[in-house]
Amino acid sequence: MKKIDPKKLEHLKELLSNEENFPLKYTFKFIVPTEQLTRILGLFPDEKNINTKPSSKGKYISVTVVRTVKSAEEVTQVYESVSVIDGVISL
Repeated sequence: MKKIDPKKLEHLKELLSNEENFPLKYTFKFIVPTEQLTRILGLFPDEKNINTKPSSKGKYISVTVVRTVKSAEEVTQVYESVSVIDGVISL
């Protein structure tokens, strides 16, 4: 498990804070190994707006979540939580 670089998270938080007006709908996108899908979905337990699509060979699943966020901190917290799940690619 490789945690995301804190400098990258801080940079993202700074960009979002300067460019966006919160609250807003934010789209999270991930490529997830099939066996890790439940872990990703567990990060969004009450979310209704989740779309998944399996890869052609079924090894991976793309996950798109549109969620209303109240701050840049909330966005970076999601990416930080996802970064410790093996094999997940954040887009």
